[in-house]
Amino acid sequence: MHLVLLGACVLIFRHPLSTQIVAAGEGQGSGQGVIEVGVVEASQLGLTQPRAVSYIGEDENKANNEVVERDAPKPANDAELIPTESRQPPKTKEKSLTDRPTANQTEQLVTQKPLRGSSTNTNVEVGRSFGSPIPAMSSGVGVAAGANVGSSGVPGGSEYGRRIQIILGRNYNPPAINDAGSTQYVIVQLRISRDGRILSVVNNRLSPSFIKRRSSNDLINFAAERAIIASNPLPPFPNGFLTGAQEAVAEIWFRYPK
Repeated sequence: MHLVLLGACVLIFRHPLSTQIVAAGEGQGSGQGVIEVGVVEASQLGLTQPRAVSYIGEDENKANNEVVERDAPKPANDAELIPTESRQPPKTKEKSLTDRPTANQTEQLVTQKPLRGSSTNTNVEVGRSFGSPIPAMSSGVGVAAGANVGSSGVPGGSEYGRRIQIILGRNYNPPAINDAGSTQYVIVQLRISRDGRILSVVNNRLSPSFIKRRSSNDLINFAAERAIIASNPLPPFPNGFLTGAQEAVAEIWFRYPK
């Protein structure tokens, strides 16, 4: 009988039927030695039964079932922690803009001798080795841009260039030639000193070395030479024109017919 009662007590106190317990403590306002007895919830005294807050194993909880690695991962044997400088970047293949063959840029694309087409108009020429495109003409005379004679050239269209163009145009009077054919040009380079003297004229004749292009008819060549001799000397350089230069070069074009 005693064993049965003892077992019942163990079961009762191990699994209490209520979470409320009896608590005693000092009374308030009743003097010393007073004890107050009451019933309180067990949770207020921190005596509640422990509850499971997490699960391990078969429960579908990622935080509980995550495998935690304590050691740092080891790199593979062939992996480099610090890249070496000996390794060079791969070379990229140069891409061509086109697969078609291109002409060699160093080839000579023009000829020294002017080439004329089948047209009777010879104003357009290919491969001229000197001079610039045909300048503006006045009375059959034009002054080139001066691009082929350096910084000391007399540019056409400048004040001094227009002045000598007018003077040479007045003195250029080629005769009428029945069999002259198409338009022809005589190109002469004139060395002009600062005081206006034409240095290309030697012993009252035009030096042949300054004739850059001749006409097929000598009458036209003589007419251009007479115009140069008759215009010598030309006006001196105006103030501020080619400062520091003692002479200049003008490329003169004579056209037939005027």
